[in-house]
This record gives sequence, structure tokens and C-alpha cells, in this order.
Amino acid sequence: MKVICDKVRDGIRILRCFGYDGQAEIPEQIGGLPVTELGAYMCSETVRRQEPGEKYLAEIAEAAAELEPCAPELVAAEALEDGTPALKGNDLRSVSLPSGLRKIGAYAFYNCENLERLEFFSSLKDLGAGLFTGCLGIGRLDIHMVPGVKSCLKEVLAELRQTLRVNCLDEQGRMLARLLFPEYYEESIENTPARILTQEMHGCGHRYRNAFSGTDFQYLTYDKLFPHIQVQEKPELVTELVLGRLMYPVQLSEERRRIYEEYAAGHGPEIFQVAASQQDWGILKFAARAGWCSKECLDGMLEEGSRKGDAQALGILMDIRHERKAGFLEEDPVRDGLMSGIGAVSGIQDAAEEAQQPRRRRRFEL
Repeated sequence: MKVICDKVRDGIRILRCFGYDGQAEIPEQIGGLPVTELGAYMCSETVRRQEPGEKYLAEIAEAAAELEPCAPELVAAEALEDGTPALKGNDLRSVSLPSGLRKIGAYAFYNCENLERLEFFSSLKDLGAGLFTGCLGIGRLDIHMVPGVKSCLKEVLAELRQTLRVNCLDEQGRMLARLLFPEYYEESIENTPARILTQEMHGCGHRYRNAFSGTDFQYLTYDKLFPHIQVQEKPELVTELVLGRLMYPVQLSEERRRIYEEYAAGHGPEIFQVAASQQDWGILKFAARAGWCSKECLDGMLEEGSRKGDAQALGILMDIRHERKAGFLEEDPVRDGLMSGIGAVSGIQDAAEEAQQPRRRRRFEL
């Protein structure tokens, strides 16, 4: 990837990215200076604002990218002189931002309709106006949580109303929590006699996006909203939220854990659907081996896998079922009831047979 940039007071500002694979991976440093800003309209189809000053071209693939002066007109060009196209508009698929980034300019991702994933650090301080306008395809956020600083997560979530899957990572990239935020939208309804417009909110996504105290995310508030998503969303989406909280139970109370486990245990087919849609068989292995997964739950996963004809997933589930076979036998209440009943009947029959046998006199009896 190549970038056009300029120098600002505390580092480098990226003005345009060029590449072939649709992925913009912004480096930590360019030319020995930290990357601290993204310019306005950086990935927009049209650059409507030009920053004054000298511009530089840098090759990111190199370990130590050198800043080479270039013509300012290249910022708005469709491609560089060597033919490398600009990463803009519908060509952009994924963006990864460095830890030192502090500011993103206005409309940096304007109308990037095919942008699906954004990776960033919670230490971002300044998000420009209209940053995600027209970015309806974003479905995944990977946010590195930086302790001790104000988080930008609430501000980012407020800009995106579609269903979002948020992976909370530490600074080294280890998973801390897996969260799901449902979609929502507002509808304006005209009250003609009163000459007013009333706003109606649809979906429960706005409730989940308000699970904050200041800028600090509140897991307890998030978990207490579970009844709302149960009523308003499809079981598959609800199951995905439940599995995320059970797999990474950050600040998950015992009461909420039991509620989530009871729900998951009753939705075996949906568990398989979640794992299959994400092609994440780790979800399937976690659920199938969990203590709350009953024989009926595992059978539901197997039936759904058989219906979809997924041989790989069926193999995983059959292996786990074989591993847990003895445990299922020990925990089978129907079998235990039948066996205790059989034992009781057998005891009665033995007593009756003994009573019917003729009594033998002992030698000392008269």
C-alpha cells in the first residue's frame, strides 16, 4: 500500500491511500514520525477539501518508509503514476488504524458502502463530522481497549445504527469481550391536526448503545437489557449475543449467567446457525462441551447440521457427542426413573416368590 500524507505539529496526517486489495492498514509510523491524523475525505469517492502545504508519497510495504515529495494534485487522483488505484468509495473493505492515532477528519469514510470492518484503539480523541455517513455495510468493530484513558466506543456506536458485532481486545490483541449491538431506526410520524411530527424508535439497539456511564461501558446494564432483545429480535441474533457473553464472561453475574445458559440450552439449532454464518467452529465446540448443553441441545445442533449438509461441523459434533456419551447416560433422568422403577418391581417380585416357598422346619423347632 502507498499513501499520500503531510506533516502536522505532532506527526503525520494521511490524506489518501492507494492499493489493490481493498484493505487500508495504516502504519504506526512513516519516515520515523508517528501517524496521528487521518485527513478529511481520506477514503471518500471525491476529495472536497484540500489541505495546504507540501505533500509526500510513502511506500508502506517497506520497513522504513521514506517521505518523497509529490504533486498536491495526486491527492484527488484516481490512481498513481504506476497505476496503483486509490482506496476509496466502494473499493474499500477494511480499515486498521494505529494506536497513536488521535484524530480523524470530517467525512473520512463518506459513502464507503462496502466497508465492512474497522479496527481501532479506544484512545481516539477527535472524530470528525459525518465520519461514517453512507457506511451501511460496517458490521464488525475491533476495538483495542486502552486502560486509563477516555474511550471513544460510545461515540463510534452512536454514528452507526445497523447491527454491530464488537470485539473488545486488549492492547496486544487478546480477546476481552464479544458484544452485539442490534440495529434501530427512527421514524417521523406526522400528526396533521396538531401540526407536529412525533418520533418513534424501532428496535432495541438504542438501548444497548446507551449502556454507558459517561464513556465507560457498563456490562451489568447491557445484560439487564436481555428481555428487550428476546422480544424484538430473531432467535439467531439473540443466541449470538448470548454465546458472546458466555464465551467471554467479563463482569457477568451468576444470575445473568444462568439466564443466558437457560436460553442457549433451548436453542441448539440457532447455535449451529450462528457458528455456520461466521464459519467459526470454535463457537460450536464451546457450546457442545459446555455444562449447560444437554443431550437435547446437542441433538438440535446435529439436526441443523444434517439439514444443511455440513460434513465438517457434523464431524466435530459427533466427536464431542462421543466424548460426552457417558456423561449424558449418567445425567439421563428418564433412564434413571425407569431403572429405579424396574428395581422396585424386581424387589417386590423377589419378596412374593420367597413368601410362596414352603417353610422349612429347623432341627431345633418342635
